[in-house]
Amino acid sequence: MDLGLKGKVAVIMGGTSGVGLKTAEMFLQEGAKVAVCGRDQGRKNKANDHLLKYGQAESIYAATCDVTNKEEVNAFIEGTAARFHQIDILVNAAGQSVMGHFFDVTDEQWEQQIQLKYFAIIYAVRAVHKHLVKQGSGRIININATLAKEPERHMIATAATRAGLLNLSKTLSQELASDNILVNSVSLGLIRTDQWERRRQKNAPEMDPEEYYADLAKKRNIPLGRVGEAEEVASVILFLASSQASYVSGSTIETAGALGKAL
Repeated sequence: MDLGLKGKVAVIMGGTSGVGLKTAEMFLQEGAKVAVCGRDQGRKNKANDHLLKYGQAESIYAATCDVTNKEEVNAFIEGTAARFHQIDILVNAAGQSVMGHFFDVTDEQWEQQIQLKYFAIIYAVRAVHKHLVKQGSGRIININATLAKEPERHMIATAATRAGLLNLSKTLSQELASDNILVNSVSLGLIRTDQWERRRQKNAPEMDPEEYYADLAKKRNIPLGRVGEAEEVASVILFLASSQASYVSGSTIETAGALGKAL
């Protein structure tokens, strides 16, 4: 199936690792050009080298950028536009969770989650909007989590801000429809990413990875019996960015192996 992504330019905020990096890789395989960013210089360089396996250097733009810093976000978006002369797709994939019950979460941690789940998206959408309008159409895809609809007490700050992001995404889909910009969300369950790998190495460094994830899926009662893989999420993102999803906006696609009971 032709996804109609050849020649398109996809900006992936937080695209130097995890789901974001896998998404960039798959965009390149479809003939698109990609711009990825992350805060860490070393990780950015590593991501750039990795992506060269899937596309030519002229199709890749990697930069350091703190997605919660408005000036840096603006500079990254303008750098992308200068490099490729167009922007068609924005994927907001930067994310980090905070563990803690209500009285354990500090003000600084609340502020961090608000900045990451609200303002990072606000800054990116503001910066990219004029470029999407110039193209006559565009796609914005926000990566969210099942926590948005089914909060857990030990992740209260992350769950609360993810719920707000779900509302923001829905509202943006309505406001930007007149610009022919489609806005959707991908809601994740347990996905095998760098963040989960760090947790595994911290909590069970001597345990076989496959055994660890199988045990995790069992403990979390995932109906499909396993955790998800980054490419399974990336495939959904590419679909929402493609010509095949030309009438899909304001939607949330859960990529969670049937985890969760919320409608």
